[in-house]
Amino acid sequence: MKKQNQSQEEFEQIDRYLNGLMKQEERSAFEKSLKTDTHLRQQVEEVRLLFQAVEEHSLRNKLEDFHEELSLGQPQLKSKESLEKSSFNIKYLAIAASLVLLMGLGYWLLFGQKSADEKLFAQYFKPDPGLITPMSTTSDYEFYRGMVDYKQGNYDLAIERWSTLIEQKPNNDTLNYYLGVSYLAQDKNENAIKYLSKALESPNSIFVNESWYYLGLAYLKDGYSDKAISSFKQSDLKNSIQITKQLE
Repeated sequence: MKKQNQSQEEFEQIDRYLNGLMKQEERSAFEKSLKTDTHLRQQVEEVRLLFQAVEEHSLRNKLEDFHEELSLGQPQLKSKESLEKSSFNIKYLAIAASLVLLMGLGYWLLFGQKSADEKLFAQYFKPDPGLITPMSTTSDYEFYRGMVDYKQGNYDLAIERWSTLIEQKPNNDTLNYYLGVSYLAQDKNENAIKYLSKALESPNSIFVNESWYYLGLAYLKDGYSDKAISSFKQSDLKNSIQITKQLE
């Protein structure tokens, strides 16, 4: 079901109610409406949950571990012939296992080791913590709902919400910046480069240093060390300076 948009006045009214800022007369009238207006109750609950989520300062890392239990039975050997056969099988399996390990080691040495650039990326990349602007100061519900998804690591959902908004505001530096970081967090470097570069087209953006930094990381992850260094040098961030020294 599609969410109905809230006006600025409605949002601020719910904000006052949830934060105990209503005068008694207004609060009594509002609570009376809550008893009969299902849609209003739904809006209040949505905003309450949104407030709670936006104010969270730490990200929750959800890890799922899958364990498979193997039940190993011990065969009972009843004869010398069975014992010799079992011994042969064990030796054969040991040799086979050794070959597999050697093959696996060889594959890791050839293909499994991360490049120096990838290791640097892993060392320095950490998603921007996001905005914590109080919801009562804005009517941009969808943007901040996307910010909630972003801060919780649900980058797909954040991108989905912001992609709709960027169609309306293609030059918005904030949207382009956070879309770029979201794509970079998903290892979608080409899209990250596209949006971070677009964010830098806004000369007065407050995200200039950050955009150059994450653009450098995107180039680094994509294997373009020269472009990465050039981008890092445009940023005054401490991490930009440190990573440039390591690359040079």
